[in-house]
Amino acid sequence: MPLDKIDFVGEPPAASRGPAKPDPTAITTPEGCPNPLGWAEVLDAFRSQSTPWWTQGGRETICGRTLGTGRPLYFLNGLAGDSELYCLLVWLLRDDFRCVVFDYPTDNGRGRRAVTAEGLVAGLFAAADFHRDASFSVFGTSFGSAVALAALAARPTRVDRAILQAGFAHRRLSRAERLLCRLGRFLPGTLAALPFRETIQRANHQRYFPPFDRSRWGFLAENAGRTRIRDAAQRAALVGAFDFRRRLPEIDQPVLLIRSENEGLVSAACNAELERGLPNATTEMLHSTGPLAHLAHPHRLAKLVRTFLGDTPPLAAAAAGSVCLDDAR
Repeated sequence: MPLDKIDFVGEPPAASRGPAKPDPTAITTPEGCPNPLGWAEVLDAFRSQSTPWWTQGGRETICGRTLGTGRPLYFLNGLAGDSELYCLLVWLLRDDFRCVVFDYPTDNGRGRRAVTAEGLVAGLFAAADFHRDASFSVFGTSFGSAVALAALAARPTRVDRAILQAGFAHRRLSRAERLLCRLGRFLPGTLAALPFRETIQRANHQRYFPPFDRSRWGFLAENAGRTRIRDAAQRAALVGAFDFRRRLPEIDQPVLLIRSENEGLVSAACNAELERGLPNATTEMLHSTGPLAHLAHPHRLAKLVRTFLGDTPPLAAAAAGSVCLDDAR
């Protein structure tokens, strides 16, 4: 199947596709639902159809990819993994938004200064300047939500809206976590080498992934495992130092907070803090998706993104409907 014909949300009309042929990549879904493709096919199409770019953000080189047409939407990564983890969500949104993904700078071991929220925000605006976007929206998950909040406050005339998944304005680290952050800055290798990492990751996330595409979990584990320990440690240390609670009232832009069940007491408290502090926040609960909805259930998340950023029916109506595709369990 040619890459320009791959469509993660459906198939072309019967008249245009000729006689029916068996499709080895298709996965059977309930009647009335489109046949989704596996993550590998979508990732290949994302790589081939997106436009790679790079630009300077201060002293750092920012590298990323752009796919789609429409209003600009920038994606901010979590603590581990790279921007390819957004490929499923970007593929679904490419006809409605010009999606821009990029990776955070990494520690090259040559005395680079510790990562700061201000430096990451500068990288975001450097990417927007490169694309000549006077204004844009952002989507940030976990660690990326801190970058998004700092960007909303830094240049309110440029960042018009934000979507935060598993967001926080402040997240206190335990003594053990702070010790690991300090030690991790000096450790070689990647997260894949850490004992119990995948066991913990499976316990927290795997049950939310759809059963019809089981290898998708391996995509997450392999991608996140490539993150250098020292990079993850620096970002985790930034999480511990980040405290935006007093500045939340300064953010007047609309913000969508996305929550999931079983998020844990810490995440629930962080979301409650954002709900209280942000003047123009809306909260949506995505049931049975887990905190990595952009990977586990991108169709449901894409509905919320289109509704919040576009002229479509109310959020609750868009989130409702029959269970299919990534909702199938």
